[in-house]
Amino acid sequence: MKKLIIAVFSLLLFNCDNTENYKNITGEWTCTEWITESTGKNRCNNNVYFNFKEDKTYTSKIDTQEQSGVYKIANGLLYSTPKGKLEIGVEIKTLNNDTLQFIMSRSGEKEILTLLKKD
Repeated sequence: MKKLIIAVFSLLLFNCDNTENYKNITGEWTCTEWITESTGKNRCNNNVYFNFKEDKTYTSKIDTQEQSGVYKIANGLLYSTPKGKLEIGVEIKTLNNDTLQFIMSRSGEKEILTLLKKD
């Protein structure tokens, strides 16, 4: 019985954390910094935009590439699935009511993308 109570409590705690994450991620986000760690180069150039909606759908624009699809948050990762493509996962370093920061890897290079929520 004690194990069952611990398991239920853990599940509730996990769901509360994800509920807060979904609440915080909902909204429009714009890039403030996109650093490739090996070079220190900032790739942001005001060319990155995300809009995460309450119904767990999203739209994004990176450079000239626009996408839409569905997303989920699990185990400290943001998973997005663009329409007609495979799921992509990035590590969430920071997520609060005004800052979203991803750690990701493209072509084996560590990149840190920092976004601020639009008012």
